[in-house]
Amino acid sequence: MGKVRWAGWTMAVATAFVMSSGQAARADIASDKPAAIVVYPDVVVQANTDTVIRLTNTNQTTPIDVHCFYVNANLECASGVCVPKCQETDFNIVLTEGQPIEWLASDGLADDGLPLAFGVCQRNPFQACGSNDDCNPRPGGNCTHSNAGTRIPPVPENPFRGELKCIAVDATGAPVARNDLKGEGLIERFDTDPAVLDVASYNAIGIQAVAGSATSDNVLTLGGTAGEYNGCPNFLILNHFFDGAADPVPGTDNEISTNLVLVPCSEDLLRQIPGAAVVQYLVFNEFEQRFSTSRKVTCFQDLPLCNIDTPSCGRSIFNVAVAGTLTGQTRMNAIGVAPLPSGLLGVAVEHHNGDNTDRSAAFNLHMQGSRSTADTITLP
Repeated sequence: MGKVRWAGWTMAVATAFVMSSGQAARADIASDKPAAIVVYPDVVVQANTDTVIRLTNTNQTTPIDVHCFYVNANLECASGVCVPKCQETDFNIVLTEGQPIEWLASDGLADDGLPLAFGVCQRNPFQACGSNDDCNPRPGGNCTHSNAGTRIPPVPENPFRGELKCIAVDATGAPVARNDLKGEGLIERFDTDPAVLDVASYNAIGIQAVAGSATSDNVLTLGGTAGEYNGCPNFLILNHFFDGAADPVPGTDNEISTNLVLVPCSEDLLRQIPGAAVVQYLVFNEFEQRFSTSRKVTCFQDLPLCNIDTPSCGRSIFNVAVAGTLTGQTRMNAIGVAPLPSGLLGVAVEHHNGDNTDRSAAFNLHMQGSRSTADTITLP
């Protein structure tokens, strides 16, 4: 469901921030450009919900190999304390030139489901092949590219909450500086009473490789003075309705709330060590009155805005009655902390709940600047 999320005051506040900094706002990482690393912050599978993952090789002339990681953020509880598991499950994808591919997170994609499970001889498209040798001497010609070598498993648990990271690699599995990947995530929820399909979609966040960079080991460096990839954003910016706001569309009885999903830029996937940060939230209402709070994120966060600062939504600075206006803007600055200091990436999911409706829309956060401290992704 599309909604207008910008108000005049938000543009004024954003402009003031840019002017006060003395330079134009910029974000090295973007959700609308092909990249060497793509991050899907919100992957969910449960009883009536699934996530469609789309991944595209935007290079029209050259195939690409991709190494992907599900990060399982399901809670693990002991002695009354629950923390995300942060366990990774990796797999490989081979995409032909210009090829998109998609799969349900709950199902994955087996050999019999691959769109191009094998190549065919160019001079005889009815003859399967694995290499040019299979096409010579008869019928001759080359063997077309295929998805052979692709193994996409389902998410490791059902129900599942977590993220997905995909990295461009070469045939040996070594990361390569190819900004050719683009992706989308679609969270689909089906209710049988009434029968309705609700879809919330967002762009995967692209982390571009620095031109001319070469990764010589399994540690990928994002930003900093010797970054192999562009740095994570210094600020995340969310323009939103305050939780509990009445839907301003005439004739509706919906109440609006927003979930904020955050994932770390830094992750040690080899030792299963999650990235962590304390997020400083600076919240402005439509009168430019300012509120603030902070909260630690380790591995993964998916919370309603009004639960960021308190378990009681009615007392939250993100509640419409406390904020005093319908909409607001929240600026987030991540301060990296142990066990693995990290910047953050994220998306938001806006919910419109009424007596007979429950609709949602996902959207990407605005990103500004680049962290001075490098983030790292350590591969197995």
